[in-house]
Amino acid sequence: QAQREDARVVEGNLMTTTLLFIETRSADKRMVLCQQVERFYEKGQRVLVVTDSTLAAQHLDLMLWTFSQPSFIPHRVVAASLDTPLVEPVIVVPSPLVIHGYEVLVADSRVTLDFLQHFSTAVLFVLTDDPNQRQDSRLLWQGARDRGLALQHIPYSPGNSPRSS
Repeated sequence: QAQREDARVVEGNLMTTTLLFIETRSADKRMVLCQQVERFYEKGQRVLVVTDSTLAAQHLDLMLWTFSQPSFIPHRVVAASLDTPLVEPVIVVPSPLVIHGYEVLVADSRVTLDFLQHFSTAVLFVLTDDPNQRQDSRLLWQGARDRGLALQHIPYSPGNSPRSS
């Protein structure tokens, strides 16, 4: 508890967070991720996508340019905090990095509850075909519930990409 309070004082801007747990298959995760980024971008929200490596960030960078012909999502890969404000509405980072002004987190990799509480909305993926990742998601759900965060579960539906409101 004291550590959480210290994070609140030192880093500031922790807020009430809504967590969206979206079920998908491993093979579909990145496409569903791009669709979620597009959905929040179209609503005028600033999105931070966290990955677990520079290679994953570069792969998502390419996917965001090419996944949908009719859409264009201005974005940028950022590896470290910058002194100048970012103008891009979507940022992809290779590791958890809080960049102020981005209210939506889309997690391509594991994140902690302390990290995701810097965002008003956090999108997390539950991989239906990966038992270890499903268990990690259960533990994150339980921890978030214990902290009183708002939780939403979006079940997997074959042939129907989740585009919750």
